[in-house]
Amino acid sequence: MNKTKQRYKSIDIVRGSSMLVMIFGHMLDWWLTEMDHWLFIFIAGYLEPIAASGFVLISGTSTILSYNNSISKPEASDKLFMQKLRNAHVIRALLILLVSFFYNLGVAMVYKDFNLLWSWNILQTLGFALLLSWILLKTSKIFRVIVCIIVLIITEYLFLSLIGYKGEPNFYGVIYHLLYNPVQLYPILPFFTIFILGTIIGDIIYKFNKLENEEERKSTIVKKLVIPTFLIGILLTIFGIVYLFPSFLLWYTISARLYAIGIVLMLISFLIGMEENNMFNAKIKRYRFFFFYSYYSFTIYLAHNPLYFLFYRQLNLYTFWIAFGISMFLITILLKIIYDKLGPKASLNVGISFLGSYYAAKIYNKKLAKKT
Repeated sequence: MNKTKQRYKSIDIVRGSSMLVMIFGHMLDWWLTEMDHWLFIFIAGYLEPIAASGFVLISGTSTILSYNNSISKPEASDKLFMQKLRNAHVIRALLILLVSFFYNLGVAMVYKDFNLLWSWNILQTLGFALLLSWILLKTSKIFRVIVCIIVLIITEYLFLSLIGYKGEPNFYGVIYHLLYNPVQLYPILPFFTIFILGTIIGDIIYKFNKLENEEERKSTIVKKLVIPTFLIGILLTIFGIVYLFPSFLLWYTISARLYAIGIVLMLISFLIGMEENNMFNAKIKRYRFFFFYSYYSFTIYLAHNPLYFLFYRQLNLYTFWIAFGISMFLITILLKIIYDKLGPKASLNVGISFLGSYYAAKIYNKKLAKKT
């Protein structure tokens, strides 16, 4: 059986853990008193770039795995089928951007700052990354690596050139706002690079999983994916930390991006290696914990925001951990109940994918009717 058609536990663990770190970071930011808020600033520098990078990279990996499974079907040779696939991809991206707009609208109303209507939250970034990625999905892995390198260089140059115009009502100020507002969250250019890197990893996984012999497949994945990716991750992490030290703690620098990408590459390669050696089977309950946060990632991203008002600036370093532990326990129990009772019906991820496929199918059927 082609394993790309199954759920990869490694993908769920990285995406789920990224979501957990994001929730943890938000609670730290929202709930700690002003006196103890230094802990959020300290931890955020190390963990937030990694969590955000992991989530976006895995989104790219999932996208290319789904794409490759679709084009492997016999009907993929038909031009209308490929148009249907493209339309589903684009509609999904537009739906994510629509949800992102209403999310930003809510944030802008809470903070009474309508500059936040255009703000790089994770949904807006993923929506644009998905939209822009279509033209690259059919290109070679080498070409995508070159694109990643070029975009990283351009991003660094543009940021340094435009930062002086931040907030100014002129052409350069508008360009800065469009590309980097706010720079400490998820600006599209660096995260598009990470998304495309995820598609490269997904392509490699898909290629090796087509091998029929199970032992050969495992050996090939370990030798040609796990080990090289882990070593590249080590080099990127070290370079990111050493280069312009200590700028790897400032997300808007290239050092921080390389540091975060390196950590994520080491993590995903390590987990894939464990999974290929069947080391998750005995700990399936722990995997299910991450699965819930992966499966409902978009839903959680939107639904956890009311927690902002629960203990805003009220908890110290000691009471925070109690509140956080109880909150995560209750959230996890709630997710399990939702999964058992509603399953995919409560998943925004699944809902958006379904709507994308549904409207793409309607367009496809109309064109097919005209053709016949």
